[in-house]
Amino acid sequence: MDVVSDPKTFNPALATETTSTQILGYLFRGLTRESPVTGEIKPDLAKDWAISDGGRTVVFHLQDGLQWSDGVPLDARDVTFTFRRIYYNPAVATAVRSELMVGGKPFSVKRKGRLTVIVKTVKPFAPLLETMGVEILPRHILEPWVKRGQFNQAWSVRENPSHIVGTGPFVLEKYLPGQLIVLKANARYRPPVGLDPSPGCPMPCLSRLVLRIVPNDTSSLIRFMTGKTDLYGVSPQQMAVLKPVQQEDAFDLMVRGPSLSESFVTFNENPRAPLPPWKIRWFRNRLFREGVALSIDRQAMINIVLSGMGQPIPGPVPRSVKTFFDEKLHPFAYDLKKAKACFLRGGFHYVRDRLYDDQGHRVLVVLLTNTESLERIQMAQIVQANLKDVGIKVRIVPLQFNMLATMVMTSYQWEMLLFGLTGVVDPHGDSSVWKSSGFLHLWNPREKKPDQPWEAKVDALFDQGDTTLDPKARKKIYDEWQEIAHHELPMVDLVTPDEITAVRKTLGGIRPSPLGGVVPHITQVYQQGVLSPT
Repeated sequence: MDVVSDPKTFNPALATETTSTQILGYLFRGLTRESPVTGEIKPDLAKDWAISDGGRTVVFHLQDGLQWSDGVPLDARDVTFTFRRIYYNPAVATAVRSELMVGGKPFSVKRKGRLTVIVKTVKPFAPLLETMGVEILPRHILEPWVKRGQFNQAWSVRENPSHIVGTGPFVLEKYLPGQLIVLKANARYRPPVGLDPSPGCPMPCLSRLVLRIVPNDTSSLIRFMTGKTDLYGVSPQQMAVLKPVQQEDAFDLMVRGPSLSESFVTFNENPRAPLPPWKIRWFRNRLFREGVALSIDRQAMINIVLSGMGQPIPGPVPRSVKTFFDEKLHPFAYDLKKAKACFLRGGFHYVRDRLYDDQGHRVLVVLLTNTESLERIQMAQIVQANLKDVGIKVRIVPLQFNMLATMVMTSYQWEMLLFGLTGVVDPHGDSSVWKSSGFLHLWNPREKKPDQPWEAKVDALFDQGDTTLDPKARKKIYDEWQEIAHHELPMVDLVTPDEITAVRKTLGGIRPSPLGGVVPHITQVYQQGVLSPT
């Protein structure tokens, strides 16, 4: 397989971007896992659990005989260490901490003997089992880093691969920056209860995974078509190239329905950002954001960029997550007349078809996106053309992903961003994006308190959704969140593509699904012939 960029870390607690999280998903496991087909919560390091006290207490029983990849036994001390000393440690720069809270309070995580972990919450917590899928980390390796106050430097991409110890089906064998990542089968891997191996092979069936770092779609497509990769995530516009040759080149094209991923435009509303103050005022103006939402031709994006294989999206919950998707919402229609009316109501005015604010500043915006995605660059070009029609001049600046992430999340030196996120099955997983204190609250990260009344309401809804156990009541709560997001528009949602995977016929055990990505059960994939990963 190919990945679009170098990983930024091999530390699961610190990882936020896609390449790092994808690789670490092969190396580490949690107490639970999510079925990639149904979304149901299944055992992983835990073999079972019991819920009591009205949902406030869950007792997990670990599988006996689990080992870290270096041969050291895994036990309940690793679990308590991971939560107490890492995820709940304020000195650790982890994005998942906000997802491991209920009512603003951390879980109580204690052990009873070697194999029993007791998790208690101050209130019932509906997504508790899902959140227990966070990676468990080795105490014997990482405790010294914590004691020295250096955990944020642990397991950087410069680390010796043999020092990175996990429980997943693979271990890191080699990393050559800008070239490749090689994973080899973990000889001490013990599969979860209930996950059966493919006939005739152990788990994992593959002895190695080779992930080449290929920073653009075109090169990755050429590599697949010339037999250098076994799996390829196909963009809809590439179907016209691949479909005529699939029989001759011996691969299958699997269309899996609407993706979990979404593309969006967002604006820098951060008062701390090093931008001219009038630009921050534009971006914090709801009518400005609504005007932009009405200016964008989503159907053109679907037709031109996605070759007709996609859908416009109205809000933050993917259509494929039917349990929580709000059917009452509809995507913004392309309507330049309404868009201009929004700008005028928002205090802007036109001079010779150019948009100006009430202080006489012409509306000029720099739009960032990442160079690795041709689709996003093309979408940015459509946004640029659309906004020109309503008097806004847009300059597109494509950046490599890691540089883009630094500008958006660290230096705050950005104005407008076209990007994408992968959706989750339970909205609680979006709390790091939508709660005002969230690490990925892109438009105004890590607020000490809600910056605007609607953000305080969203915070309250997420807290309420977390502690509501009745599925119908939770649905109503998250519907209200989606309606606020649709109205306030901190993120202007665009389109979602259909999920398509190209799979070499030499591979077996592939069962792609919209929820599980290209390879939902990597341990069950087997190779019927050998391809050279060059």
